[in-house]
Amino acid sequence: MKKLYILFFTILISSLSFGQVILAEDFSYADGSLVPNGGWISAGGTAGDFLVSSGQAVVQHGTPSEDVRYSFTPVTGDIYVAFDFSVDDLGAPYSSAGTDYEYFAHFNGPSFDFRARLDVVPGTGGGDFTVGISSSTGDAQQIWGADLTFGVLYRAVLRYNQDSGLAELWIYASVESDTSIVGTADGATVIEGFSLRQSDSDENE
Repeated sequence: MKKLYILFFTILISSLSFGQVILAEDFSYADGSLVPNGGWISAGGTAGDFLVSSGQAVVQHGTPSEDVRYSFTPVTGDIYVAFDFSVDDLGAPYSSAGTDYEYFAHFNGPSFDFRARLDVVPGTGGGDFTVGISSSTGDAQQIWGADLTFGVLYRAVLRYNQDSGLAELWIYASVESDTSIVGTADGATVIEGFSLRQSDSDENE
């Protein structure tokens, strides 16, 4: 069964140390392939099958395979991305027989190293799904404590500390002191881009 993550991006990638906005993205392109609009490039998979629809980036796990990346000149300090996302309602809570939950958004270090990966994972209290964060590994290192609901729009904020290699995630935060979860620090990594990813998981998520 295929799950689509429909991302309402107004992506805001910034480095607070400079008060600098690197990218603000609302995906207001004609329906069809995202690449090469707005400076996005193909980063693997079948070119042209990462789609924009009605001003939304549509991340699918299943037959579409293209990953897309936005590259930028590195900056110093913590780097943030914030975006709105929802997960399509498939009529039953997400579950997985394994631990191959699929991350769909992440920062890129040198040589396309993946950092601050955001995963969709099974709910912990019987809800539809929840999300997890990993600083550098393929599986979530920490899971958001509250379950989330299909079809509801959520605001995710990711922070990556380039000095320690630590990723942090907030859902619908108002201030930095709001509840967050963190991955495991993995050493200094310079961030050079941001990616959206399509792939298969154990249950064709």
